[in-house]
Amino acid sequence: MACPVQFLCRGIRTVGLVLLYYAFSIGITFYNKWLMKGFHYPLFMTLVHLTINFCLSALTRRAMQCWTGKPRVILSWTDYLHKVAPTALATALDIGLSNWSFLFITISLYTMTKSSAVLFILFFSLVFKLEEPNPFLVVVVLLISSGLFMFTFESTQFNLQGFSMVLLASFIGGIRWTLTQVLMQKAELGQC
Repeated sequence: MACPVQFLCRGIRTVGLVLLYYAFSIGITFYNKWLMKGFHYPLFMTLVHLTINFCLSALTRRAMQCWTGKPRVILSWTDYLHKVAPTALATALDIGLSNWSFLFITISLYTMTKSSAVLFILFFSLVFKLEEPNPFLVVVVLLISSGLFMFTFESTQFNLQGFSMVLLASFIGGIRWTLTQVLMQKAELGQC
């Protein structure tokens, strides 16, 4: 009888985490759009965002080191420049272009266009051989692409500049998440 209870608890926890993710994701989208109405410096906002992420990450690493007693993994500058910097650059460009696009397009067009990142993630995972080609993947790509086309076709508040920015952000986001996976799978980077 313990198995159904464990399964139920795990399911509730998973649903709770998904709902929490969606709440934060939707909240930050609306917040960024609201902020861009009065604060027309999206790249500065991205700089502040990434600086705060850096500081919180450093604080978390320090706290985890104190809590677990394990030494931190220290990478060489060569590793940072050749392995971490491309992922960091892709992240900065993805977030910066996404924020910048809010000056030109609506939240609905942003959300639909940004969802095309899945296509680019799949494309780059095939390029980096993280994923095997599969006919089902082709069907999924075609369905997502056709849905994106139907949504943006003859949109009443379409802005080419904003659409191009968020589409480029999605493309770079595909690179970003694929490079992140490649980086996280490198066992030699986790050695102390």
